[in-house]
Amino acid sequence: VIAATRHMEDRNQVLEARLKESAHEIESLKEDVESLRHEAMTDALTGVANRKLFDEEIRIGAAEALDRKMPLTLLMIDIDHFKSFNDTHGHQVGDQVLRFVARILKSCVRGEDLTARYGGEEFSIVLRDTNLVNGAKVGEHVRNQVSKKAVVNRATGKSLGTITISVGAAEFIPGESVENLIERADEALYAAKNKGRNRVEMGVAEADAQPEAQQAHT
Repeated sequence: VIAATRHMEDRNQVLEARLKESAHEIESLKEDVESLRHEAMTDALTGVANRKLFDEEIRIGAAEALDRKMPLTLLMIDIDHFKSFNDTHGHQVGDQVLRFVARILKSCVRGEDLTARYGGEEFSIVLRDTNLVNGAKVGEHVRNQVSKKAVVNRATGKSLGTITISVGAAEFIPGESVENLIERADEALYAAKNKGRNRVEMGVAEADAQPEAQQAHT
């Protein structure tokens, strides 16, 4: 009986060790999966969210805003005259500017907000629990922070002057599609660029946009 008891104890110890080892392996695999997901959802150049994660988060944010009856504002942001800047100073300096802008954008928003590279020199910020007026204030803060910092060529140490951004803001209207929200924010962005750039423009008012939103769902 004693020998059998000791044998069972030994087996239990072996099983416990194997369980601990398995638990450690599972935890390690979870970390690897999370790391891969983060890498897949991050823009390699700027370090902010990529378009794939933006598409996912804007839909989640809109659904939460609708369910919880809370506001959601989208900022669409474009670097002014980026193409000519890129052509003049080269793509490496252009990449430096993109990283520079991305870093400022991310530093100006809360942890629950999403900063993403939408494509090329265009960025977006999804502001949860934020109405249009306050969203435009965030856009103005971001615009001001970018415009007051000089860009320096890291390779030569030479100052390249300042750059500016244009910002379009639109608030989510309950019932509208995410595509319509993005389109309205884009329209506000183009309005900012057409009015001279380096400014923030708000999208159309809810009362004006509501019929369009309803039509998009009929």
